[in-house]
Amino acid sequence: MITATAQKRAIGYLRVSDLKQTGEHHGSLETQETHFREYCQRYGLTPMATFTDVVTGRRDDRKEYRRMVDYAKQGGADVIVVQFLDRFGRNPREILQRYWELETYGVSVLTTDEDIKEELVLLVKAGMAGAESRRISERVRTNMSTAISKGVHVGRNPYGLRPIKDVTEGKVIMRWELDPEEAPVVREMYRLAVEENLGYKAIADRLSAKGYRAHAGCPFAAYTVQRILTNPAIKGTLLYGRRPRKGNPRMALVEIPNFFPSILSVEEWKRLQERLSIRREMPRGKAHSSEYLLSGIARCGHCGGPMIGKVGAARQGKRYRNYYCSRAMRSRELCSVYNGHSSPKLERAILEYLGQFSDPERVREHLAAAERKELDRCEAELRDGEKRLADLEAQFLHRLDDLLKRGILTEQEFTRANDAAREQVKALEVRRIELTTWLNQERARASLVEQVPQVVKAFVEAFQTMDSRQQKAQLQTILKAAHVYRDGRIELEFRG
Repeated sequence: MITATAQKRAIGYLRVSDLKQTGEHHGSLETQETHFREYCQRYGLTPMATFTDVVTGRRDDRKEYRRMVDYAKQGGADVIVVQFLDRFGRNPREILQRYWELETYGVSVLTTDEDIKEELVLLVKAGMAGAESRRISERVRTNMSTAISKGVHVGRNPYGLRPIKDVTEGKVIMRWELDPEEAPVVREMYRLAVEENLGYKAIADRLSAKGYRAHAGCPFAAYTVQRILTNPAIKGTLLYGRRPRKGNPRMALVEIPNFFPSILSVEEWKRLQERLSIRREMPRGKAHSSEYLLSGIARCGHCGGPMIGKVGAARQGKRYRNYYCSRAMRSRELCSVYNGHSSPKLERAILEYLGQFSDPERVREHLAAAERKELDRCEAELRDGEKRLADLEAQFLHRLDDLLKRGILTEQEFTRANDAAREQVKALEVRRIELTTWLNQERARASLVEQVPQVVKAFVEAFQTMDSRQQKAQLQTILKAAHVYRDGRIELEFRG
């Protein structure tokens, strides 16, 4: 606790994992704020603001937490007040690093209901907060593992499956079977998503209109369909553990194949996830419902912007449908090239051009040319990044050490400059790994020479028998983009 202060400025940080939480110390948001106000009054602090998060303390990217830290570092406060240290966070390393960082800015972290004056106490408390979080997680995982080893599924029953209890020699054995009413609904969801290219809401509306119902007799909603179609249980796999989230990138997931009877085959599951992934690239759905075949695929070859379909003014009783660069339509600053093409002519040209890629030799030539161009660019970026890394390590960081030894930089200035340089090194290292991984993947794309011709040939042969949504779904599966130039040149970018 503090014993004497001038009129220091204080900000309060309040946190609960969810709004229902009161916690072991009755640490609701209202209680935390009351303690903050009383503490300021007791020690003559001026309360400036409070920052509130409703999120787990394991996450270091809490929005209000970050905002509070920036506010304090910019000179907005002299002290940060929390009720208990575990409100500040559950990650011991983050707590200590943040505590010492704030100290360098002249900002103290204080607690209303415990004493963290000594750094050793702070370390112990931080370790206890993190250890408690880990113990809770480990207990949950252990209990789940024990239950699963006995064939028990922890959580709600996956849609399309139902548990059956068999009693053998006085022992209850749990097994699963396909639900005769729900499993066909999952198959219909799959068909609507993959074959008819419908989104979650459209699928939900179609199923509800046919009289199908979700659990508890509720009509289907978009999020319900999404949860069902992204649950690996429908391919027979049990997935449990903590899912990766922003701020919690480390995964703690366990997969158990063949735990359930499968509604979809492994190949069908892959096709479904590929279709859902394509839809996530264009989440608003207009590209999928548009009557223009190339919406979401055609891109301006000059600026890279999407080309959109638009009906022109009527002329001599006819309305003309065209594709235009969406950026050029908004501003010449975004794209200075007028890039417009007749919709029927452009679609026909791309389909004819695509048909040539049923020849493996043509695919091999196309991939080689595209690969050389992109490889040259990425290799140049990789060389530049490695040079900058060497310069930072050999010159800048060593120079900082020299400036510190000569007394030109203070310890605080050295720490800030060194941290900034280290961040640059870290970012360059991450980018180098990304580029190296990408280059290795690009050099291993020979399998496309076998896959693309077969897929293109099957698509061209079945094209006329499909409706517009099916045509678009199949074309999106083959092409990631078709880059169209004003002079009519077309460059295709295949998926995979």
